[in-house]
Amino acid sequence: MASVTVIDARNLTIKEVNAKIRAMVAKGLKVRVINAEAIYGLAAGLDKGEVIVEGSVGDYAAMLIGRREQKEKGLPGPRIEIHGDAGNYLADGAWAGEVIVNGSAGYGACTYAYGGTIVIRGDAGDGLGRLLKGATVIVDGSVGDLVGLYMVGGTIIITGNAGELLGNWMIRGEIFVGGTYKSLGNNAKEVELTDEDRKKLEELLKKYGVTADVSKFKKIVPIKLRPFYG
Repeated sequence: MASVTVIDARNLTIKEVNAKIRAMVAKGLKVRVINAEAIYGLAAGLDKGEVIVEGSVGDYAAMLIGRREQKEKGLPGPRIEIHGDAGNYLADGAWAGEVIVNGSAGYGACTYAYGGTIVIRGDAGDGLGRLLKGATVIVDGSVGDLVGLYMVGGTIIITGNAGELLGNWMIRGEIFVGGTYKSLGNNAKEVELTDEDRKKLEELLKKYGVTADVSKFKKIVPIKLRPFYG
């Protein structure tokens, strides 16, 4: 088991915090960060190691983590676990790895996320998964409006309810909702779950310790793959 080193972010800049994280990870140490509520961009660009955040964290946590090669070759990226809430734009542009939030997340979580898995064990705000490229996003709670806007790949799983314009102008990818949604967006439709879908949901939810009745889920997919061209 890797040794654990503690970084107190209270009086540090984001540049200083992230430099310390990278230095400790390079030594094979597990990192525990405290007092990161005012840190925006925590662990940005990290491509390996394990970071545990005790408490909440500011906007853009775990942005741009992992690398393209890790996604393409199926290699593991970093693992970042937050024992609190995350601010806006969690895991923006992520490529690989795991982000676990043991709380809620703000606006725009997982925007442009290319790969990896992001698990939010509370609610998430509007704009979750905008322009999602290929990541897997699990929300064990409810979400706001415009989830999956312009998404072009990946999977979004919501165990609770969704707001308005779910999947608006989605082009590829899939959204699963265990509760209700207020309305579907343009180019989005509800379809029946297949046996393959049920198996996928069961495996992912079990892996991340999420309890939900798979038979209650609804699947949302695009109507057309080229909605802007007729």
